[in-house]
Amino acid sequence: MNNVTKLSTLRRDIPMKWVESLFSKMLAFYGNKFLDMWRDAEMDDVKHQWAQEMSKLTNEELKRGVDSLVNRDWPPTLPEFVKLCKPSVDPTVAYYEAVYGLAEREKGRKGTWSHPAIFWAATKLSFEMRGQTYSSVKGRWEKALSDEMDKGEWAAVPDPMIALPAPGKTEMSKEHAARMLQQLGASGILKKSGDQKRWARRVLECVAAGEKMPEVSVRFAHEAMATV
Repeated sequence: MNNVTKLSTLRRDIPMKWVESLFSKMLAFYGNKFLDMWRDAEMDDVKHQWAQEMSKLTNEELKRGVDSLVNRDWPPTLPEFVKLCKPSVDPTVAYYEAVYGLAEREKGRKGTWSHPAIFWAATKLSFEMRGQTYSSVKGRWEKALSDEMDKGEWAAVPDPMIALPAPGKTEMSKEHAARMLQQLGASGILKKSGDQKRWARRVLECVAAGEKMPEVSVRFAHEAMATV
């Protein structure tokens, strides 16, 4: 799966020398503060636990955590180190980024996404986010964003499909629909059994053939075809 952001750099097995190198760096930074932290601990067990948690992080995340050590006065515990590695996402800021990003995608632009988890959370609540205030969807948004962030690996944000007509405008032209179908690589209705997107392809086929279709149907078909 070559469009997954995290898998290409994920370390399933962290060599123990990586942990030892990290501990050596923290000893150099913190001296006795670091030694006192583990004075009564079984270091082999400690290093094993660190290796397990570090194996869940990407190279980029590990670098972020190591680089942040120089700004700390005290050595981090393992949970603290993991938090240093993980990107911090403010739900409120992420929400308004998602609202703007969704609006951009309706215009055929990709939008600016600081983290792919924000995009995938937005796809779960796209309809609510278009017609409600942040306070009314805050709980659901924070849950959706948290669920996505917890996954630890994310498909890359896909390119948008051809932009749909703005709400209130006339139906999509035959030429527009034909271009969309060509971009989808679906100039004919698929006859493959079990095709769950056949209805969406049928809507676009009808538009391309000159039939007038409800705008909401065309919009739903477009969004269905955009899903991974």
